[in-house]
Amino acid sequence: MTAVTHPRLLTDPDYEPTLEEWNQLIDEGGRAYKNELALRTVFESELFGMNTYIVMSMMEDYLKVPDRLRTIAAHATPEQIVAAGLPIGSKRSFINLAAMPLHYMTGRELFVDLGENDAAQGLDDQLTVLRFWRRATIAMRTDGVLYNMDADPANSSHIVDGDLLANIVDQLEPVDAAATATIRKFAARLTAYAFLENCDARTAVCDTGPYDLGDGTFVALRELSCDGVGDFPWLDGIRETLPEHNFVLAYRLPDSVSMDNNVWGTAWFKPDDYLADVLAARVFAVRDGRLRPLSHTDVTEMTAHIRTAHRALYARLAETPARERNLYATQMYSWKLKAWARIAGCYDDIDWSVSESVADSYERFSDPDVALGLIGGIFVPPDRDSCFRPIGGAR
Repeated sequence: MTAVTHPRLLTDPDYEPTLEEWNQLIDEGGRAYKNELALRTVFESELFGMNTYIVMSMMEDYLKVPDRLRTIAAHATPEQIVAAGLPIGSKRSFINLAAMPLHYMTGRELFVDLGENDAAQGLDDQLTVLRFWRRATIAMRTDGVLYNMDADPANSSHIVDGDLLANIVDQLEPVDAAATATIRKFAARLTAYAFLENCDARTAVCDTGPYDLGDGTFVALRELSCDGVGDFPWLDGIRETLPEHNFVLAYRLPDSVSMDNNVWGTAWFKPDDYLADVLAARVFAVRDGRLRPLSHTDVTEMTAHIRTAHRALYARLAETPARERNLYATQMYSWKLKAWARIAGCYDDIDWSVSESVADSYERFSDPDVALGLIGGIFVPPDRDSCFRPIGGAR
C-alpha cells in the first residue's frame, strides 16, 4: 500500500477518508499491533484465563461496539466527550480510545477465521467505529497524529496542552531517597490493584509523554483509574473503602532516560528502573475535574488503603468460580465505552450485558489449546504483516 498523504486525514475531523485511506490506517495500526503482540502472544494470570477472555471479549466488541457508539454519538459528539473534563485521570483515557478499533477489528478477524463471517461483511459497522475513533483521537491528541508511532518523537503520545503541563510542572517536588521510596511503593501497590480490578489487564493504566521541557528533561505521565462509579460489580463493598479512585503520577526525568509508548499507550523506559533517575515527581488525585496534589502523608495513607482493598479483592476473586471470573473479565474488556457513555448521558440507554452466544462460548474457548491457537493466529498471522485484513472487500 502507498503511504497516506491527504493533508486533512490526520487533523480535520470533518474530512471523510476514502476506503483506501481507511484501509491504509487499518493496515498501519495492524502492523504496529502485530509487532507489539509478537513479543507476548501468551498471556498469563493466576486467576483468569486471559487467552479465553481476550477471545470472548473481542468477539463481544465486534457484536456490540457499533450500536453502542451510535447511541453515544446520538447524545454527544466525540469532540464534546473528549472536552468534558481533564484529558487525564479517567477511564475516558487514551489507552481505552486506542484499544477501541484494535479490539473491535480483532473481533472481526476472529469471526472471519472461525468461518462465521466473510471478510467483506460489516462495512457500515466498521466505519461507524473507525469514524468515532478518528474524530475522538483528533480531539484528544495535541500532536497532530493518530498513532503513537507517527508522533514526534516516534512512539510518543501527547494529550496534555501547554497550560495544563505548566500547572503540573509547577507542582512537582524534587525527590530524595525517602520520597522516591514512598512514590515507588505507592506506584507498585496502585498498579497491582488496578490490574486486579481489571482482571489482570492494563486498561486502567495509561502512559502519555514524553513531554519535552526544553532543558534536557521531560515529563512522563501515568494515569491509573480505578472503578469509583460502580462499573464493575465484583468491586461492590470494596471500592467504597478507597478515598480516591483516579490518579496521575507525574515524573520529571532527564533525557538520558528514554520513553517509548506502544500503539495503545503503554510506556517502556530505558533503563528499566527509571524511577531511580527521577528528578522531581508528584502524585495527583483527580476528582471533579481537577488535579489535587497529594502530600507525602497523603500518599503513605493512600498506599495503606490500596493494600487493604487489594487483599480483599484478591480473596473475593480467589473464591469465585473460574467461569464467573472469566465472565467478569469478558465484561471488563468489552466495557471500554462505559466512561464515554456516562459523559454522553446515555449510560442507561445501553444494554451492557454480554451476548448469550459469547457467554456460551466459554466452554469452547476455555480449552487452553483452542484459545492460544486463535490468539496466535489472529495477533501474529503468518501470512500477512498486519493483524487486520482490509475492509469493504478490498485486497
